[in-house]
Amino acid sequence: MEENLLPCTRDDEKLLPRRQNPMAGCLVAGAVIAIFLVLPVVLIIQQLLFADFTPPPRPETSVVVDGFSGLDGAATRVPRAFNLSLSVDNPRGSTFDVCVGGEAAVLYGGVPLATGLAEGRCVPPGGAWRGAIHAASGDVGLPLELAALMATEKRDEGDVKLEVRLISLNYGWYVRCTPILVGGAASPIPCTGHILKDQSDGIRRVIRD
Repeated sequence: MEENLLPCTRDDEKLLPRRQNPMAGCLVAGAVIAIFLVLPVVLIIQQLLFADFTPPPRPETSVVVDGFSGLDGAATRVPRAFNLSLSVDNPRGSTFDVCVGGEAAVLYGGVPLATGLAEGRCVPPGGAWRGAIHAASGDVGLPLELAALMATEKRDEGDVKLEVRLISLNYGWYVRCTPILVGGAASPIPCTGHILKDQSDGIRRVIRD
């Protein structure tokens, strides 16, 4: 018995499974891979374009001579004293604390005149601090040539430049400052910092107390 077969209609075609185009799948997979490969590169380029390569601001340490005594006759052996102000300015954007404190020495022409102690203090970024140092000595005299040079500079109202060394063993560094005793410098001269290192045994290491 023969069966009568009816032709397929369009509604029937919708029910039949469609043959997928393999090229479309490849395109989708390629697009996904491209996104994962290109997106990190785009993000890196964006960070480089908008990154701030400006170096961080440098902290500043300075010393000012507020007063002194015993320098009228620099060559004679008399007690000497210095009142110093130690200032630390650690601006915002700095990447580390600035720590000072320890033994301070006042020199002229490389010859020590007085010693004292500075209070230990760590100043964080965005902070500032000012401390006092009193340095004194016993009967210490300058060599005649240096005493004559100081007398000439004071008489001619020139810059009598001292040297202040602040050794901070607790923090592994020392600060060298050149404040003006008398003369024309109106603003403090920034100090320079140096890391204390020991290489006596061939190994370079920071000295700490």
